[in-house]
Amino acid sequence: MSEYITVKDGTRISYDVHGEGSPILLIHGVTDCKETYDTDLPFLTKNHRVYRYDLRGHGASDHPKHPFTLENHIEDALAVISKLNLHNFVLYSGSLGSYIAEAVATKIPQDLSGLILNVSAAHNPASALADTAKNDNIPLDKVERRDYWIRHLTIDKDNIKQLTDSGFQKNSLSPEDEDRALRSITAFDFRNELPKITCPTLITSGLYDPVNGPSKGIEIQKYIPNACFVVFKSGHLQRLEMPTAYHHVVDDFIETIAR
Repeated sequence: MSEYITVKDGTRISYDVHGEGSPILLIHGVTDCKETYDTDLPFLTKNHRVYRYDLRGHGASDHPKHPFTLENHIEDALAVISKLNLHNFVLYSGSLGSYIAEAVATKIPQDLSGLILNVSAAHNPASALADTAKNDNIPLDKVERRDYWIRHLTIDKDNIKQLTDSGFQKNSLSPEDEDRALRSITAFDFRNELPKITCPTLITSGLYDPVNGPSKGIEIQKYIPNACFVVFKSGHLQRLEMPTAYHHVVDDFIETIAR
């Protein structure tokens, strides 16, 4: 069952909790929702207490009807961590969630026992995904729009059904909310701050990722002292495209930290 945290500007952030053990916080990507991690819960909850939340403008959290930015997402994450009183926890993130996680990890490095950055980047200009979708005349129908994003972000066109049946974009957004969410990926550059991250860090990239390819993962590794890097033969949705291989790598990383 979802509960809510109200952040300083009054926005309500939805979260849920699963399992028992050492804490893990999951942060999802843009236009997605916390349920995208449904496929991760079976192995994560064996030994861990797992917290998931919906970004503002996503899922069951409030959907502001005005523009918001990456900085708002970062402030929300820090508020969630504070309210849940998380310490010595693993921060597990992907795509937009990984940008948020990078910033959080540089601000409270002492509180993290581990960091997972899936399909990430150390710096990027403002996202062009909103304009790309507009130019492509993205469908208004929620189901068709979800299929559009899956086809845009994956390389395995024959595996669309598996991705559709996953938790990806389970709580689809309206066209207006989706546009605001995409435009919340404002420009960022964390390169000067990343060396502050001292915990073990797993960086993963998709060989055929059209958004954040392997070169961006390699660059992050150069800035974080205690980081390892893994490439999968996937697109941007590697966690869902190659779930068995991906979960094996993540599970090994987390359990190594726990030992």
